[in-house]
Amino acid sequence: MYNFLAKLLNFIESSTDHTNSDIIIAEYILRNIHEIPNMSIYDVAEACHTSPATITRFCKRFENISFKELKEYARTFIEFNVSEVLFQQIEQKINEDLLHDYYEELQKSLMETSQLIDSKELLKVVRKIHAAKKISFFGVTFSHVIARNAQFKFMRLGKYSVAYSSHENQITEAESLTPSDIAIVISFSGETRFIVQLVKILKERGIPIIAVTGDNQSFLARNAHDLILVSSRKLENYKSPIIEEISMLSVINSLYLVYSIFLNSLE
Repeated sequence: MYNFLAKLLNFIESSTDHTNSDIIIAEYILRNIHEIPNMSIYDVAEACHTSPATITRFCKRFENISFKELKEYARTFIEFNVSEVLFQQIEQKINEDLLHDYYEELQKSLMETSQLIDSKELLKVVRKIHAAKKISFFGVTFSHVIARNAQFKFMRLGKYSVAYSSHENQITEAESLTPSDIAIVISFSGETRFIVQLVKILKERGIPIIAVTGDNQSFLARNAHDLILVSSRKLENYKSPIIEEISMLSVINSLYLVYSIFLNSLE
C-alpha cells in the first residue's frame, strides 16, 4: 500500500532535475491522487505536457505495470486512506481533551517500554553491532522513518549503516548481506507481508537479525536472534502509529546511548 507512495517519492528524490518527465509525472500523481482513477492516459499526458507514450514508459519504470494498473494502485491507496482515522468511534470525544489522553497513553507506553528493556541484553546487542561490518536497518512506511533515523545516528557514531526506503532496494540489500553484517528489522506488528518475506530471506542467508517489535509472538520476533520489545499499547482508532512510533524510536535512542558509552569505554 505505502510502497506506492514510497516509489513515487523515490522518483522525485532520486533526481535534482525537476524538468525530468518522470519527476513531473510522479509529482502530478501525488498532487492529484484522488483524480487519477478517473483520468485517461491522454488526460494525464496533457496535464503533464507530455505524450501518452511517455506515461506508458513511466509506468514500466515505476513497476513494470500498465497505466490501467497504475490507476488501480491509486484507487486502492485512496480507499485505504479513507479509514486512516475512525472518526465515528471518536466523535464523542471531540469536546474532551484529546491531547491529554494522547500524552497520557504515550507516557504509559514509554514507561512500559522502559520496563521491557533489559540493560544486559541491550549491551549484548550493542557488542554485536560494534563487531559487525555493517548494520542494515529495515522497516516499511513509518518504521522506515525510524530506520532512517537510526541510520543517521549510528553513522554519526562512525558505524557504517544503510536504510533503504523502497521494498525492492531492501530486498536487494537483504540478499547482499553476509553473516558478518547485522540486520535490525523494525516492525511493530512483526507480521506484515513484506517483513515476513524479508525475514525469510535474511534467515536463509544466515544473517543475524535484531528485532524491534511490539509482539513477542510475531513472525519477526520468533525468527530473530535478539529481540527488543516495545509496549504493545496503541490507539485503535488511528492507522498511523502515533503511540507505537515513539516507543520504537525510544528503543533506537536507547541503543544509540548505550553504543556511544560503549565506544567511549574502548578508548
